Amino acid sequence: MKKHHVVIISGKTCTGKTGLAEKLRQTYGFRVVSSRDILNMQLELDGKGSRPVLIEEARKQDEQSNSKWIVEGVLPQFELLQDHEPGIVVDHVSSAEQVRQFRECFSTNLVHVHLYATQATLLKRYEETESSSDAPNYSDIDHLTPESVESLKADADVRIFTERTDSEDTLVRVAAQLHLLTPPELRCVDVLVGGQYGSEGKGNIVAYLANEYDVLVRVGGPNAGHTVANADGKIVHHQLPSGTRFSNAKILLGPGITLNVKALLAEIARSEIGPERLFIDPQATIIDAEDIANEEGGVKGTIASTGSGSGEAKARRIRNRGKPDQPKLAKDIPELEPYLGSTVEHLELAYRHGHSVLLEGTQGSALSLYHGEYPYVTSRDTNVAGCLAEAGISPSRVRKILMVVRTTPIRVADPDGNKGNISGHLKVETTFRIIAESAGLNPDDVEAAEKTSTTNRKRRVGWFEWSQFRRACDLNAPTDIVLTFVDYLSASNQKARRFEQLSSDTIKFIEELERVAQAPVSLINTRFPQKDGDFKDLRSIIDRRNWTARSPIR
Repeated sequence: MKKHHVVIISGKTCTGKTGLAEKLRQTYGFRVVSSRDILNMQLELDGKGSRPVLIEEARKQDEQSNSKWIVEGVLPQFELLQDHEPGIVVDHVSSAEQVRQFRECFSTNLVHVHLYATQATLLKRYEETESSSDAPNYSDIDHLTPESVESLKADADVRIFTERTDSEDTLVRVAAQLHLLTPPELRCVDVLVGGQYGSEGKGNIVAYLANEYDVLVRVGGPNAGHTVANADGKIVHHQLPSGTRFSNAKILLGPGITLNVKALLAEIARSEIGPERLFIDPQATIIDAEDIANEEGGVKGTIASTGSGSGEAKARRIRNRGKPDQPKLAKDIPELEPYLGSTVEHLELAYRHGHSVLLEGTQGSALSLYHGEYPYVTSRDTNVAGCLAEAGISPSRVRKILMVVRTTPIRVADPDGNKGNISGHLKVETTFRIIAESAGLNPDDVEAAEKTSTTNRKRRVGWFEWSQFRRACDLNAPTDIVLTFVDYLSASNQKARRFEQLSSDTIKFIEELERVAQAPVSLINTRFPQKDGDFKDLRSIIDRRNWTARSPIR
């Protein structure tokens, strides 16, 4: 006997039997076999049999076959089930004897679901759904006697009073009985976050890892640009995951993301992805022109914010709830309608099938609204917990946490003007020229490269901040450290393809990182291609992992 579920549904007309069967098909992939289709096929009625006729024919079939006819009609479909299919749903059975025949045939594979409601509710539902003038009276098709109903109720593995539940509630209760719901201990989500002030090189790392994952999730907003190098040059992703062009993974934009619609649609077009692959949560917040204008005259000039409007949109979502000027959500934008899809539902589908998920965080730990140096912070929590909340992912789903740090932390340049405003502090600030000369790099090349992805502003730079790094470890508990820009320690690292080829000082630096983090440095970025010749050999990551996205949790 195959190990597929056989779900038989009983209950009076309008209790929700067909709706439940359809939900099981749509959500979990069950095959649905209806008693009506079996009768139409056996009697060669070509689907034209009316309800009263089919009820009478079913009664005759019960008498002639000892109620075996419906089981015999289901068996051929059951034998066709593939290994990946969960089972078959029978809509519906109408007698205790039919149920007995199913139990004899399918034994422990069988689950009997009985749905019921009050007669007044059933009549009301019937009147609402059967509005045609030639529809039979409910009394003409109400063939289940009170005794039959009580007998079916008594036998049922699950019985549900549908007057108090909708179709979603009913589905959850039946799915629980069938053990279809994903257990909380299943861990298949890896999270990648920045460990400093942003611009750690997260995009390139995500692009490198992307092909291992089934689902890529992005949170944040257009204020963060993630740059990726490939054979065609540089690509900057502001709202899509950085691995979009480097895999065939499903792409999810979580409910906590803030979206610039025009820029997002342009990015979608450049990436050549369609609605069959990209899903935007209906709850995502939309940035409008007023949000951008308000930041232009505010935080952009005081703390050198990107002025994308992301923070203003989030503030307005809180401040203006229920007011006419509350922000629009993704579900309110016609252009986004083809891409709408619940992130939670798509993630649940991924968990159910054991698919691997990569969540790409935004900016860096020290820019967190709550854990950074206020007011030199962004508009959200940028640590793992905040990213998970924005995506709609439980912490218990997390398998790996990758924290990206660069050898020399950066901040964006101070705001323009002479008002004395700054973008934030660096412990021991230096210059890219000093760093380049110390490492043996061309200072002009380094200075030219160090501009922000979103606003193209120059960056400030400092020497590595060990206490800030440890605080980021405390906040994120990384399982793996990703180190980038090791060529800023020594130009010779640009040619390293294996760990032992790194300079001795770099190896010592990595060893100390591991001691402070109490986690391995698993990925090392040796350089970021800048000139045309750099793109001929894109090997820039030393991979020291002892795991992949497919590896089980240890």
